Amino acid sequence: MNGAELLRSLALRGGRPMGVHLQVADRCNHACQHCYQVQGEKGELSFEQLRSIMDGIADAGVFTLNVSGGEATLRPDLLDILRHARTRGFAVRLFTNGFLIDEAYAAALAAIGLLEVHISLYSGVAHEHDAVTRVPGSFARTVGAVRALRGNGLRVVLKTPATTLSVQGARTVEALARDLGCAHTASTDLTMREDGADDPWAVRVTPEDLLREGMIAPWQPGPDEALAREEKLAKYPCGVGRSGLVVLPDGRLQACTDTPNILADLTQQGLGEALRTAPERELFEGLTWSRVHGCRDCDLLPACQRCHATALHEGGDYLGPYASACARARVRYGAAAGSLEVAPPSADCDAGRDPLVGPYAIVSPGVIRPVHDVRTAADEALAARFAWVRPARPAAARLVTIRRKAGGAPLQSSAVEPCSVPTVERV
Repeated sequence: MNGAELLRSLALRGGRPMGVHLQVADRCNHACQHCYQVQGEKGELSFEQLRSIMDGIADAGVFTLNVSGGEATLRPDLLDILRHARTRGFAVRLFTNGFLIDEAYAAALAAIGLLEVHISLYSGVAHEHDAVTRVPGSFARTVGAVRALRGNGLRVVLKTPATTLSVQGARTVEALARDLGCAHTASTDLTMREDGADDPWAVRVTPEDLLREGMIAPWQPGPDEALAREEKLAKYPCGVGRSGLVVLPDGRLQACTDTPNILADLTQQGLGEALRTAPERELFEGLTWSRVHGCRDCDLLPACQRCHATALHEGGDYLGPYASACARARVRYGAAAGSLEVAPPSADCDAGRDPLVGPYAIVSPGVIRPVHDVRTAADEALAARFAWVRPARPAAARLVTIRRKAGGAPLQSSAVEPCSVPTVERV
């Protein structure tokens, strides 16, 4: 167990998250199409309100505080916010695009004693980065901020979400990060905007391109697949509501940046009380893979990664399978198998079964079959108790035509990924 895992374990034992993500600004000086946020509608809290919220977070025993926006540096009192966070003993990370950080600002941040500064950089090629931000010259200013921060001894993490505007961005930023002495992380998924609009998906990279760029890897069943499945079923797909929480710019508390359910208003109560009284805590504390219907019965489970919020936005079920995650799992398995055929759904499937959404059974090497998605009485009780996890109507639906491997009539499918994702992939 490393240091971060130890802190996370200690926090969970104490019934608190390891960290909280505090959004202090409801505005941004970039206009990235893939951004999940809606700016300018929530409002922003005063420094005194934020100080009170930070005090409540500290009193609840939280270890780390991530400070972001929108763009946090647009607040003239950001340095005061960060200083107060440090006086309360938080390990503080600042999330920023770096556009407004010059040498003097970097020196001031260094004097506060931040743990890390996380900066979004979409490509090591200037015009590609600027195409994502839609702000000419943003690459030069962001890289200048990184140099200033590093020159003042701050640890910097460059972050690269994959978009169609900079498909090779992760690779080029990784090389730049080495030159600048920075850490680097890349992400492969984009979520819908928080108002339900799917604008970010217009620049979402297909699974095939992610595979080609090495951002996802081929997968095939191992010799002890039963044990691998058992171990994964006991794990959590993510840390939603457990290892981290999000405070919106107006003080409302969410389980993660993309999960739309509001847990509490921290301008009205402290975090400790909110954690004791929010009924959703029980949901999140037990949300392992074993509670995700469909996924838990799928033979491609070891190849799968999921975001519960994307499942809700895309497929209408926070705790069910969804098309884009299934597409990645299929591509990973097809790459290892050499080809992939999706056979007709099993006889026990519901009429109109979507073949682009799991669960799947591997019937022979390179051949998978959609099988029945078993929803137990416990699944239904959970959805009834927390109605927001399965709204009456799916949050997103698309109609596409998909093709069979060896001819045959085209199939029709609904509620699938906006990108072009065939049922059968030859790799």
